[in-house]
Amino acid sequence: MAGRLRVGIVGLGQRGLQHLGALWHIPETQVAVLCDPFSENLAEEKLRRFVPGLSLAGIRTCDRFESLLDTPLDAVYFCIPPGRHQGELIRAAEKGLHVFAEKPVSLFLDEALEMERAIQRAGVVGTVGFQQRHDTWHLAIRDFLRDKRLVLLTQVTNGTLESHSIKHTRTEELGGPSNRVWAANLAWSGSTVVEAGIHPLDLMRFWAGEVAWVRANYIPRAPEDIADGGDNPCGYAVTFGFASGAVGTLNFTRLRRTFWGDGYQDLAWDHGHLQIEAEGPVAYYYEGPYPPQGKVDPAALRHPLQTGPRGDTTLAISRAFVDAAQKGDASFLLNTFSSSMNSHTAVLGANLSDQLGGEKVDLKEFLTHPKYTAFRRKPA
Repeated sequence: MAGRLRVGIVGLGQRGLQHLGALWHIPETQVAVLCDPFSENLAEEKLRRFVPGLSLAGIRTCDRFESLLDTPLDAVYFCIPPGRHQGELIRAAEKGLHVFAEKPVSLFLDEALEMERAIQRAGVVGTVGFQQRHDTWHLAIRDFLRDKRLVLLTQVTNGTLESHSIKHTRTEELGGPSNRVWAANLAWSGSTVVEAGIHPLDLMRFWAGEVAWVRANYIPRAPEDIADGGDNPCGYAVTFGFASGAVGTLNFTRLRRTFWGDGYQDLAWDHGHLQIEAEGPVAYYYEGPYPPQGKVDPAALRHPLQTGPRGDTTLAISRAFVDAAQKGDASFLLNTFSSSMNSHTAVLGANLSDQLGGEKVDLKEFLTHPKYTAFRRKPA
């Protein structure tokens, strides 16, 4: 492709603004059009607060997707709440535009599969915003574990229901939370596992491969603890079974009035384990003669990984997408839309398992079996 990649962005909320900031600093791109249904999200004064130095000169703004499609474009970023898709991504792909979709791409499996088919039919480049794969720590972990037999992956995240930043969609006018924090609302977010847990699950996949099955139990929020539409469960216990035989556990809390968050990440292979510590990933294993002739020095078991400096992962994933779109070559991506579908299916499968009382859900069956039709379908 000659010249700069002409890009449109649909949705100028939190992630849309972050992507706008990244694209503004990639010389190979031209931000051609910004689309958002709410005029305040397109005001230059507001945009500059998030993207210093931005000018709307030469950039079209519109409040309707049809107007965006009338603009000469090469690619579109979709940064809208997952339940607000109305076929826009499919229409963009059908027009031959490369697609970057923020996660989760939908709250409904059939809709996500329809998006995937449209991208494949059109032969365009498609990706999903799993920028954490581009973190140098996570890349170093992938390389370190490449020749090891993973057995257990553990993620514990303690979070607060109020911790998510205020959103930019007028949810109060659309039947959503009055405070616009749609990530705390079950109907809008699809659960914390879908909205937030998909990131650590996708990293588990980055290191361990495809998920084959899932089992989950959620702890509902007490009715008296629901305020401003924040009705997501207060606790989640999810087990993912990988095709390799490894097992991953994801434990999430979303507590109100705690105002404290922390977490723990551990990856075990058959002869050691790795923790992501404050200064970086550290592997713990023994590499001397076996069996040891004397007492093992604990200090010799600690092996910090060499990772290099960390950078802006949103910028990194956009650079990869721009390269892939300009060259029409998805090999520049760490994840395509199609390869990301396993992460999407797994977290929606967790919701299904909880609804079925903790039943083990085989993901291949979830994708195709008639008994799950009602769970896959988007309501009319």
